[in-house]
Amino acid sequence: MGIEFIATMKNIEVKPTVLYLDDDASNLDSFTANFRKQFTILTADSPIEAYNMLADGGIDIVVVDQNMPSMSGLEFLETVATDFPEVQRILITAYAELISVVEAVNKGRIYRVITKPFNTEEIRTLLVDAYEQIKSKFEKDHLIDALKKQNQQFEFLLRQRLLS
Repeated sequence: MGIEFIATMKNIEVKPTVLYLDDDASNLDSFTANFRKQFTILTADSPIEAYNMLADGGIDIVVVDQNMPSMSGLEFLETVATDFPEVQRILITAYAELISVVEAVNKGRIYRVITKPFNTEEIRTLLVDAYEQIKSKFEKDHLIDALKKQNQQFEFLLRQRLLS
């Protein structure tokens, strides 16, 4: 994400990278068609494929369908939260049961839960907001690191003065 931060600071347009995991090929195609202009869209039809793509790096947001044959979207996002905490996580579900939603947010540390059928513009806004939150956190972490480095330099100078 460091390159993206530099590009952003130089006003170079950077498209956020979104990974969409769903076992339904038509949903993958539809998602790609709807969001490819504003985002770099990667798709996967299995959790293993999606995990490997996340491990390769460069993904900002992962959007996952809840109902998949091999594991639920919630189970997958729990793993993502542990192994890739910097990636924003969004769960799409056809079932808006309150207990499932609360469990999803708590266990998977999920940014948002979307219910099907979803509004394309609503998701577009949600993806932009999720990316803005990632950028803000990265910028904050970058500034904190710079401040720590500056403090170390000041402490070194102070020690030098005290010793001389």
